[in-house]
Amino acid sequence: MNEHLHKLRRHTQWIILGILFIAGCKATTVTQWQHLAPGLDYTALDLETGKLHAFKIDLKENRLALLSPSEPSNIKDMVTNAHALLAVNGGFFTPNGKPLGLRINDGKVLSPLKPISWWGIFYLRNDTPALSSFNAFKLTNDIDFAIQAGPRLLVNNTTPHLKDGVDNRTAIGYNQNNDILIVVSEGAQLTTPQLAEILRRPEKNGGLGCVYALNLDGGSSSQAYAEVGNFVLDIPSFRAVADGLAVYTR
Repeated sequence: MNEHLHKLRRHTQWIILGILFIAGCKATTVTQWQHLAPGLDYTALDLETGKLHAFKIDLKENRLALLSPSEPSNIKDMVTNAHALLAVNGGFFTPNGKPLGLRINDGKVLSPLKPISWWGIFYLRNDTPALSSFNAFKLTNDIDFAIQAGPRLLVNNTTPHLKDGVDNRTAIGYNQNNDILIVVSEGAQLTTPQLAEILRRPEKNGGLGCVYALNLDGGSSSQAYAEVGNFVLDIPSFRAVADGLAVYTR
């Protein structure tokens, strides 16, 4: 009788372990991308509150550009007026609508470097992305595109020390293949460590697989607009912003 009970318990344990294994497999959802155009994919990650929208951009097929209207505007109007595929809000700006920190577009410096140690600089040189700290950055004539903001969320797949305040978020990063990742939250209050973890986590584990990432302006500035074929995404905000980070087809 005791032997029979022992076998029954062992059998039950194996069944429970099997159920837990299957449940664990289902809980790990591979990130699924929707193809919008050559070199441009989109996904939306469901969070506890809201979503995190992400675009993956291949620079062989597309290019990044800054949208710099004469006065602060919303991103939807910027995209429509500039005939871009999509855009998100850019970096920080002054109360009177002037960009704060380095901005380079098509090799031209639009706004000077600002000496703030915890800000980082995302930039492109020969269509190759890089992310630098302020102290390590060197301004050279061959930089095609740059935006300064902060903090840096990922540095070589590692999260630096970040604060825990929650807010709407916008960020830019890149993966091991040098694909650009642009993300914006919708109805999701995130800390920067939470955002960094989602960006860092491999796609096979439901993340975005970034190795480097930079936090852009957030809070009421976070907004996005995309119109690619039949695909439309509109994440509005009541706040006008100084500039936008846009994607165009080459």
